[in-house]
Amino acid sequence: GHSGASAYRGNRAMRKLEKKMVEWLDEKLAKDPAAQEAIKNKQPTAIMLAAAKACVGIREQGGNNKGPLVSLMQDTVGGPEPWAWCMSFVQTCVAYAELKSGRKSPLAASEHCMSVWNANKLQRETSNPSAGSIVIWQKGDTQSGHTAFFVGLENGEMSTVEGNTESGIGAGGKVERDGGGVYECRRSIKGTPSMRVLGFIKPF
Repeated sequence: GHSGASAYRGNRAMRKLEKKMVEWLDEKLAKDPAAQEAIKNKQPTAIMLAAAKACVGIREQGGNNKGPLVSLMQDTVGGPEPWAWCMSFVQTCVAYAELKSGRKSPLAASEHCMSVWNANKLQRETSNPSAGSIVIWQKGDTQSGHTAFFVGLENGEMSTVEGNTESGIGAGGKVERDGGGVYECRRSIKGTPSMRVLGFIKPF
């Protein structure tokens, strides 16, 4: 097993993409003209969202929070495995955008949603998120949460791309924070009684 201190480095951790993850994303985005344009023009938010959408369809394999691509994402900021990976997915897309744009994100390098929220006070957007903002949910009054990329908003429903969730959950439905894959979802911008939206973080 892990000793907590060495395995979880909190905000001192750095984002570091595994070579295989970079290669996988490069290959997925090679056929995406908009992504190639964003990479050429070094636009981190557009690159990050293209990477997030390229991951849609990744599923866990061989057990909860496990699988070849899931493990590569978990390795971006390191930590005890197999760990819930919704924030690892976000960190992986941010790291890829940093790599391709040469811009550094102020986002705290942690796998823990509430730690990232607490560490990024200056990057918070409370009411008007823009495409690429990172949504943070809090489960009740606990230190557990969930995260996603905000893509757009229509009639109080936001479209998101998120990891470690399940598909097809409407604005009235439950926010699944321990699902099996990366999906495009629709969510209430306020969240649900058990999972409320704390707000948004602007990564770039």
